[in-house]
Amino acid sequence: MSITSKRELFDRELRKLYHAEIEILDLHSDLSDAAASEEVRAIFGGHEGDTVDQIDRIEEIFAVLDMEPREQGSPIMEGLLAEKDQFVAEVEDDDLRDLDVISIGMINERLEITLLDRLIMLADELNLPDPTVSNLNENRIEAQKALEQMQQFLEERRHQSETH
Repeated sequence: MSITSKRELFDRELRKLYHAEIEILDLHSDLSDAAASEEVRAIFGGHEGDTVDQIDRIEEIFAVLDMEPREQGSPIMEGLLAEKDQFVAEVEDDDLRDLDVISIGMINERLEITLLDRLIMLADELNLPDPTVSNLNENRIEAQKALEQMQQFLEERRHQSETH
């Protein structure tokens, strides 16, 4: 499909975000299962409810825009899932496994934030009806909070290794 308008671009990106969020439910569960420490398990286990809420907000946008809720895959998301599958099969050391789990989670959150930033910009330019922008902003706030939680884990880990 050839994209010739901002609205078509918005629609495609919304479907990509929807696909990503649905995949994230499984991704977070897999990352939680693969984590070595309870702390990392809790980081990913605690985001399931947020992800369900984010999916609900995206579905509300589809409804407001009179669009069928439909997913569109993304090579970037598929690559992230493949990376997760490869790491789960290869990393045995507990500290390395937690580091890898957090790193994959951070890549995911950054991808999500980038998709949301693009959608928010397009929705503003297209003057799309409420609650389109507010739902996207809410999802972005939650993704940023999740990223910050993962970054904090890495900072604490770095500080612990410096003091030992």
